[in-house]
Amino acid sequence: MTVHTLVRSTGRRGWTVRCDACEHTFAAAVAGRPEAVAFAETNGWIVGERTWCPMCAAAHTSRRTA
Repeated sequence: MTVHTLVRSTGRRGWTVRCDACEHTFAAAVAGRPEAVAFAETNGWIVGERTWCPMCAAAHTSRRTA
């Protein structure tokens, strides 16, 4: 999936970022998509070609280094 399908506008409430692996979501009450991505990344999310919540990102990283 692309970033465009995982970061969606929720209308007046802001933006939602969804994890590829576990379907967790992160809501950001900001004006635009770039701000929502930056806010999610500040809170531990990895947003890019694959989008992971902090828990899935940690599990993925530990599997790659083990």
